[in-house]
Amino acid sequence: MSLPLLVVLLSGLLACDKEEEATYSQFNGADDSLTIQVGASEALDAVSIELTSTTGEVIVGTATVDPGGGPVGTEHAIVVEVYDDYQHIVDRVSVRMDAGSRGEDEFDLTQDSADEGVWKTTLVSAGEADEVREDTLTVRCWDLDGDDDAEAGTSNDSGD
Repeated sequence: MSLPLLVVLLSGLLACDKEEEATYSQFNGADDSLTIQVGASEALDAVSIELTSTTGEVIVGTATVDPGGGPVGTEHAIVVEVYDDYQHIVDRVSVRMDAGSRGEDEFDLTQDSADEGVWKTTLVSAGEADEVREDTLTVRCWDLDGDDDAEAGTSNDSGD
């Protein structure tokens, strides 16, 4: 085997080994958050918020946590619905949980197989048996950078 051919083959192998990591931009408002009560004596009613565009001027969906609080160990279903006009743009949904002194963590939601605008996960509140606190959940809808789905449904037509 000739040296130039060997160099080309090795270069190809090294290039295949380098996979680019996907990057995302947040599609909804950075302040789209809700609070749940951890350590309540019983399960509380669901809590919901409207999700906004980055400027806060357009409602793009909703987020619901059910129950909205409860004793330590409660399972909380988190459901995000992205409205039809925007669901083709959203490629990933996550929730950032701030549990105060317990720290922060982020969890990805799973997209529903029958409705691309519905995303869901279940989180269990952790803590000591007598612990009482408020956890803040920030919902983040993500658009994959470099895809052209944000272009769909838009027009540059000035109407003239």
